[in-house]
Amino acid sequence: MTTQELDPAPPAIGDLAPDFESVLPDGTVARLRDLAGHPVVLAFFPAQWDPARQPQIELYNRALGEVMPDSNIVRVSQKESFLDADVSGEGEVRVYVLDSLDSNGEIADLFGVRGEQALFVLDGHGVVRWHRAGPVGGYPPADEIKKALSEVKKSGGVSRRQFVFAAVATFAAMALMPKIGVAEPRAKAQTKQAAFALRVNGREYKVPADNRMSLLDALRERIGLTGTKKGCDHGQCGACTVHMDGRRVNSCLVLAAQAEGSHIETIEGLAHGDRLHPVQEAFIKHDSFQCGYCTPGQIMSAVSCIKEGHTGSPDEIKEWMSGNICRCGAYQGILEAIQEAKGK
Repeated sequence: MTTQELDPAPPAIGDLAPDFESVLPDGTVARLRDLAGHPVVLAFFPAQWDPARQPQIELYNRALGEVMPDSNIVRVSQKESFLDADVSGEGEVRVYVLDSLDSNGEIADLFGVRGEQALFVLDGHGVVRWHRAGPVGGYPPADEIKKALSEVKKSGGVSRRQFVFAAVATFAAMALMPKIGVAEPRAKAQTKQAAFALRVNGREYKVPADNRMSLLDALRERIGLTGTKKGCDHGQCGACTVHMDGRRVNSCLVLAAQAEGSHIETIEGLAHGDRLHPVQEAFIKHDSFQCGYCTPGQIMSAVSCIKEGHTGSPDEIKEWMSGNICRCGAYQGILEAIQEAKGK
């Protein structure tokens, strides 16, 4: 084997990260260099990420207070491919999070982590300030966060604001860290790899056991049924509606482990081959969608609304469909579709 054929080593702290293209959640393609001026977190695994939980913010601030006593994070909010954090003394800081990167893909090859789960923190100049790769493990202790911050602080020629940027990015990476940790004894590792069965659309799937995983994430990230959409992830918009033992549920509020032994039906299971479900046909006929993002959840709820017998009047339909939000405002078409489909 020649030197050129050897797998590259991961970029070291202080190295400039290799440029690459990534498809953002809105469908646009961005190169890493297009994000210059902002720190970036790269996550090579399916992410289950909520950086805005108050206990985590308090943990961040305890660590940040040791290296920058006059600053603390006031608020963190996640929006698609980035998060915004309000930092006292600095204002709003934006961090881009490119997650669910294929650990066996071309980008993983560039970063020398093929086949591994890995996290990289890049500062606004595209320089690696912290990284970690390895097997599944537990939540990182506070001293791991302090160690990461000390690595960030060592970066020379970085302004105070750039340091805050990189620190917030490190915290974002730490919020992803339940998926990555130190190697464990083989017996424990085998226990973590246990799987449970989900019966979806009449087919059984084996899903790696994770007591924290929602049914929504199991469907999308583990099984690959992406018709069920992740909207608010808090049970408020209905985009993730599926049927569980014949009843509609918000799959973001159901743990995957709770669904074991139940029959799950998703939007992919409604049609029979090329023959659409009557509600699907009615939605098309009445132009009951615009952007289409909420449509799978609307259709699943509409099917249940009809089966439950809540279609006696337009007002009754509106009441029993009120848990599904359409930001495009296609409610009249949805109402007309349900009224037509209820007789079929």
